[in-house]
Amino acid sequence: MTHQPGLPAYDDPRRFPPRVWQAVELSRANRFPLACIPEVGRLLQICARGAGRICELGTAYGVGSAWIDSGMRSGAILVTVEHDPARASAAAELFADSPAIEVLSGDWSLALDRGPFSLLFSDSGIKRAAGDPEKLLPLLDPGGLIVLDDFTPGYGQDDPARTVWFENRNYRAIEVPLTLDASVILATKRAAAVRGGRRGSRSERERG
Repeated sequence: MTHQPGLPAYDDPRRFPPRVWQAVELSRANRFPLACIPEVGRLLQICARGAGRICELGTAYGVGSAWIDSGMRSGAILVTVEHDPARASAAAELFADSPAIEVLSGDWSLALDRGPFSLLFSDSGIKRAAGDPEKLLPLLDPGGLIVLDDFTPGYGQDDPARTVWFENRNYRAIEVPLTLDASVILATKRAAAVRGGRRGSRSERERG
């Protein structure tokens, strides 16, 4: 579940994959204003094309899942976890005809038993605090990619929500602006990642 009101950007069903629009309408019907913005959705669509096993943390009513679904190749699977039972149930019904998509109701840690994955979209609260990168580490294959949204360009390298990724020796991370007021962090798991590893020095990060 994203933490910005992305639904107003969904203004014309002709601009979006059908399932994405269905998820948007489901969100609106439940008066739930939060969803990934279309620019994040299209990024997820592109990332999903190269992934075999995909995980999303924070399903809400399925907008992000639907974007991922629109890019998934044949044989790929998506596991998406939502902590709110009502939202999880609604999303499961939305994807009931998609055997490649599994909606889990409960804490994000349910995904640990389904991993590891080659692509992870962390749209829950597990992404900004110290220790969050280590919590997510077991969910990723070596070289696996994490997409983290809800960032605003211009905060610089000293923002604690960013430095937990940029200074973590287990990941290579970069911030990518998508609009004037929205950016994402993309991070890949290093092959030699060590759970609970300390932050690397600047020289270590530059060598890595």
